[in-house]
Amino acid sequence: MDLRIKEFMSERNVTSAWLANKVGISKVAVSNIVTGKSSPSLDNIIKIADVLNVSIAELIGEEKNDNTITCPHCGKKIKIEKGE
Repeated sequence: MDLRIKEFMSERNVTSAWLANKVGISKVAVSNIVTGKSSPSLDNIIKIADVLNVSIAELIGEEKNDNTITCPHCGKKIKIEKGE
């Protein structure tokens, strides 16, 4: 999985400390996710995407046209539906 967190953080001029605070995880956890040392939970992927104002598909570097993402833990496709 090709997380684009660092790219979006750079575009928005935000720090890992700011992102960590908004997502509710430690700065070290953000650093580990950005560098690929650890994989975020699906819950944290959703939170990070929301905080950075991007779709989950964009964040994880997948195409948006089929409205699915690949689970970072099991590798299965997950259909994404926007709640109202």
